[in-house]
Amino acid sequence: MTLHFNKNLTEALQNIGEHEYKELFLHDQERIISNSCEIIDKYGKLKWQVVDLINQKFNSQFDLYNWLNHNPNDEVAYFLNEAGSNCLSYSDHKIPHRFHLWLGEKGFIIGIEQLGKGFNALHINENRIKDNEGAAFDFFRNCQSEIFFDDSEEARIVYMEFTTSNL
Repeated sequence: MTLHFNKNLTEALQNIGEHEYKELFLHDQERIISNSCEIIDKYGKLKWQVVDLINQKFNSQFDLYNWLNHNPNDEVAYFLNEAGSNCLSYSDHKIPHRFHLWLGEKGFIIGIEQLGKGFNALHINENRIKDNEGAAFDFFRNCQSEIFFDDSEEARIVYMEFTTSNL
């Protein structure tokens, strides 16, 4: 299973080796954002920025359009779109707060963070909660990369650890 409820960021960072960190903010944490056209546009641009940074570092061909074209082999596209969509639909602020990206020697880690109340990832997974419709948890269960959370019972950050052996 690629969905981990006890894994932590420190462990994942060790797995990818020496790394550089990028933090991309979508909105200011002092205010609640609606899904305005302006913020959705910025959200899309930040997802592309994450993809571009990964492709530059690893000479890879990740492409957000692969999610639209139902190409599940592009785990970066699926992760950014599925986890991001959950924030758009279910988080208190209805938008991710920021993206985290660690680019390492042996892989990378993407984190998507939301503000407000967290969600119980363990409960959602175990009970296949219908309120969390969409394909995010199906993708999390089946991808080759490792998916983990900052806190499996009150998650505000969803992480994906991708190792270069998956390229």
